[in-house]
Amino acid sequence: MDEVTRADVVVVGAGPCGVTLANYLGTLGVNTLLLDRSEDILDYPRAVGVDDESLRSWQGIGLASELLEDMIQNVPARYHNSRGECFAEVAPGDQPFGWPRRNLFIQPLTEATLRKGLQRFEHVRFAPGVEVRGLVQDDNGVRLDAISTDGKHHEIHAQYVVGSDGGRSKVRELIGVSLEGTTDTNKWLVVDVLNDPLDAPFTEIHCHPVRPSFSIHLPYGYRRLEFLVKLDEKDEDVLQPAYLETLMRQHYPGVEKLPEIKRARIYLHHSRTAEKFSVGRVFLAGDAAHLQPPFFGQGMNSGQRDATNLGWKLAWVVKGKSSPRILETYSGERRGHALAMVNFATWIGRQYQPMNRFTEWLRDLFFKVIQKVPGAKEYVLQLKFKPMARYMNGIVLHSPENIRRKDNPVGRLFIQPSVQAGRQVLKLDDFIGPKFAVLGIKADPWEFIGSEQRQAMAGLDFASIYIRPSKSVGRQKAPGSMSLEAEDVHGRFRDWLRKSPQWQFVILRPDRYVAAVCTAAELDATIASLVRLMK
Repeated sequence: MDEVTRADVVVVGAGPCGVTLANYLGTLGVNTLLLDRSEDILDYPRAVGVDDESLRSWQGIGLASELLEDMIQNVPARYHNSRGECFAEVAPGDQPFGWPRRNLFIQPLTEATLRKGLQRFEHVRFAPGVEVRGLVQDDNGVRLDAISTDGKHHEIHAQYVVGSDGGRSKVRELIGVSLEGTTDTNKWLVVDVLNDPLDAPFTEIHCHPVRPSFSIHLPYGYRRLEFLVKLDEKDEDVLQPAYLETLMRQHYPGVEKLPEIKRARIYLHHSRTAEKFSVGRVFLAGDAAHLQPPFFGQGMNSGQRDATNLGWKLAWVVKGKSSPRILETYSGERRGHALAMVNFATWIGRQYQPMNRFTEWLRDLFFKVIQKVPGAKEYVLQLKFKPMARYMNGIVLHSPENIRRKDNPVGRLFIQPSVQAGRQVLKLDDFIGPKFAVLGIKADPWEFIGSEQRQAMAGLDFASIYIRPSKSVGRQKAPGSMSLEAEDVHGRFRDWLRKSPQWQFVILRPDRYVAAVCTAAELDATIASLVRLMK
């Protein structure tokens, strides 16, 4: 970097959240600078689980398939009691958002691929080894003072700054935002091993009253082991090789030679959320905004939701497509769900260590019963108990009569079926591209949109999409229609419309959350309302 550097958006912190956001901004043509105080990718135990929402986010930046090459897909999780009996299993097979729901990865490999993705964009610069020391903002922009590892000082000017610089965020400190919540008094030992000899391609969670533990199958011969550290144990004693071997033997019975230990660290688990996710022109994302225990594997995934939510809004404002007011919706949309995930992960963690044998027996009985209840087993197997985001305020249009309906999709992430365009079969998001979309299921939206709203759609970067029934006859686009046309190749839109026949038109945001649903008669007015919301 030069001593004085300018960018539209500066992202501080190049972990998965920050580098995803930088790729997103690059995809959308925003002049971006990514900073990280470390010169290299951190090589110690961190996240290992990726969900389908994160893969969909990475699809949006054109890297999902490449990242998936280094992941194990559709990994089941098995829960064992203190007697070693499996009392529950999570094995999701459905792909409602177009990707496998539970995947395991090695974070340094994923970060390397994401950083390589930045090289596609001339307007995105990455400066490792640069630490932010000061921040001043006003109505015109933000000035950062930073220092690089060679001792050189830098002055950086930006329209907007995003702090994704981890749990000890300097950006969060500089804007005076506190983390609210608690830190568990219990510590956990995390051990990553190489050349794993176990033929156990799944995650094992041992819910033991004394020492709960995890055994997680990872790519390329790695395995993650985690153990609760007892309150009377000292960190330095637990990290001794002989003690580590004793703990590891719990998961390697009968194995003569234990695998090589790649790394071992002890962690505290935090359940904390920033009091707000933005101050003026500065935003917080990822671990800088929320910290959760790893028991549900959603810490990194929550950061991906932040990046996807914030990325398109920053791009629309910087490119002059929307008013800066839309940035005010980021905290309102994301903080509530981030807090819900923190609380849920904390609750899940408590279930891993039953208070006594009686509570363990009650838990096992509960899971035996629900597996016999129609629909309940599927609810657990398909991971449907995961709290999903639903935006009640922000860039969404809720009608008063439908807002409380359980089947109302507004504010929720939309499904991602495949569609056929010509001879190509594509995932829905790839067909639409990084923009708003009006989907007409079995009807051409263009036919019901007036000229004024068509012009407004062009300014907001809207696509009009006609989803045609598979192999249909006589269902053509309206004369002069500018809609893109695709075939419902697998009937997923057909099935969706059968459940909600009154909502033939769906308006999707660039992050694929549903902004509005309506009938043909309401479509023009609905688009007008959304345009006003954006302007």
